[in-house]
Amino acid sequence: MARVRTSYSRSLMRSVLLRIVLAASLVVAALTALAYTFIHTETQRRLLDNLRDWVVERAHNDSVIFELAQENLARFSDEFLRLYTSETSVDEGDFWSYYQTDQDNAVRMRRAFYDGVYAEDGLYYQGLTSFVGNNQPVDDPDLQRRLVMSVRLLAQLGPAMINRFENVHVTFPENAIALYAPGTPWGLEAEPDLPMNELGVIRSMRQSENPDRTPGWSGLYFDETAGEWALTYQVPLDLDGRHLINPSHDVSLTALMERLVTDTPEGGYNLIFRNDGYLIAHPAEPASDRRWVGQMSLANIDDPAVVRMYERIAEATGGNPGAVSLVQNPEDDTWLAVSELSGPGWWFVSVYPDSLIRASASQAAVAVMVTGVVLLLLLIAIIVVIIRRDAERPLAQLRDAAQRIGCGDYASVADGRVNLPRGLKNEVGLLANTFYDMAVSIRDSQATLERIVAERTRELQAANSDLRELSLLDGLLGIHNRRAFDRDLARVFREASAGHGDFHLMLIDVDHFKLFNDSYGHAEGDQVLRQIASVISASIRQEDRVYRYGGEELAVLFNRSEADPVDSAAERIMGAVRGLAIAFPESVHGVVTVSAGLMRWQAGHDSVNDVIAEADSRLYASKHHGRNCLTIGP
Repeated sequence: MARVRTSYSRSLMRSVLLRIVLAASLVVAALTALAYTFIHTETQRRLLDNLRDWVVERAHNDSVIFELAQENLARFSDEFLRLYTSETSVDEGDFWSYYQTDQDNAVRMRRAFYDGVYAEDGLYYQGLTSFVGNNQPVDDPDLQRRLVMSVRLLAQLGPAMINRFENVHVTFPENAIALYAPGTPWGLEAEPDLPMNELGVIRSMRQSENPDRTPGWSGLYFDETAGEWALTYQVPLDLDGRHLINPSHDVSLTALMERLVTDTPEGGYNLIFRNDGYLIAHPAEPASDRRWVGQMSLANIDDPAVVRMYERIAEATGGNPGAVSLVQNPEDDTWLAVSELSGPGWWFVSVYPDSLIRASASQAAVAVMVTGVVLLLLLIAIIVVIIRRDAERPLAQLRDAAQRIGCGDYASVADGRVNLPRGLKNEVGLLANTFYDMAVSIRDSQATLERIVAERTRELQAANSDLRELSLLDGLLGIHNRRAFDRDLARVFREASAGHGDFHLMLIDVDHFKLFNDSYGHAEGDQVLRQIASVISASIRQEDRVYRYGGEELAVLFNRSEADPVDSAAERIMGAVRGLAIAFPESVHGVVTVSAGLMRWQAGHDSVNDVIAEADSRLYASKHHGRNCLTIGP
């Protein structure tokens, strides 16, 4: 017998071990697969988020120069308008103290204002030049005043404004310009017949060319004199429909173009598009053997991948990438992180190969998978050791005890005649003690179970009764609801139809309640309903019941009583509502009132609907007769 039991035990151990190993393998494999998928997805998402954040930060940093230009010229425009609309006067003598006519009949600012001089107005001038072409007369006092005010403001604001700019200048609808540009005496060297106001940049600010009067960014151009890439930002300034000046900045973009190549995500590269499809900058080497920097339309670009990028971005974002957009470009196996540079509205694009993202994600996921396999092997080894050492004998004892209990031999287990591993401080020991306790207390448990079942049954019945009662109450008014009304009316109708007494039904409606809600709000309306429900509840007899019939309608069921006639109880309700004296100036009665209809059940009523219809008809009659009344008869 011992050998048979041992065989059974070993067979059980092998079966349990095999199942545990199989289950552990499946669980670890499933968790590893889920972890692999999760890590792969999360790594890919994290890399794309990093790319998105990098582009947002990069675009923000590159937009600072454009935003600063806008802030500078907004301040200059405000200061000029303040000065221009002030009482400050400029006479012809003042004007010619700044300007002189050269041998070509062009009007230029005197050289001293460029070299450095304290003028009679108390300001220090340096780096300032101004030029009026010889095709533009300067005898207009307003033009002279605008020119002088402009150079004064340039002297005051210019030094602070060119911290990150080449210059700040003011152009005029007339062929004139004033510049603060230390190191570049442009106004002293310009050709005397130069038609500045006919050139594209300045001409674009004319009212005829720019009727919406919006500030404008010029296209990117290469300044041969400075050897830098730049663009111009200018603001048309009008007053009462008259074009006064155009404050403007020349913005150097050489540093931005250099960062385009050097500051890139590892493995990716950057480029800049104009939103109308022109390529502003690209780090590749074209046929001209220099980087693509300038303005190239898509039609002139011999790289189909660049064209596809622009088309993909325009399609995915509707031409408006905003702060940041992430666009997949499956044709070239890349991700395009796009952010708009505030100011010129260019699209800063960072191109990142999708293969790098997939490789990084797969690398992290494979590491997780390998870790899962190693953990599985360790887990199997630990399970085998523990089961062989600690489970075989205790399980055999538990099996014997289970067979005894299965046969109803609780005494052998309870008396200790069957050895159980009760001293083990683990789940097996807990199970052994459970067997023992079960055998000792099974009879008492049966009695206790019966008692508990009976108690729980009573508690459940009480809870169900309370729940039914709660379901019949209106949450707002605290009185019985329509469901309770339908139940009680059906009951008293059946009793009356069977000859067991009779009943009265009173329907009540708050007069002009919608007008009250419109005038004072639903919260105040709810409070009025609560007051009316409360006073009605206090006015009815003990054997009667009040219900919320619907909205602002209430119903009262009067049971038969000889001590207090129903008519008196109904009139008492009407008086109690009037006694509330709730102010309602919009009503003809000046206070909140109710209308009501009262009927008594008769043998001729075929259904509860007949009862409700008769009460409702009398309620309607009360409304028809001016409201604030009770109709009892037909």
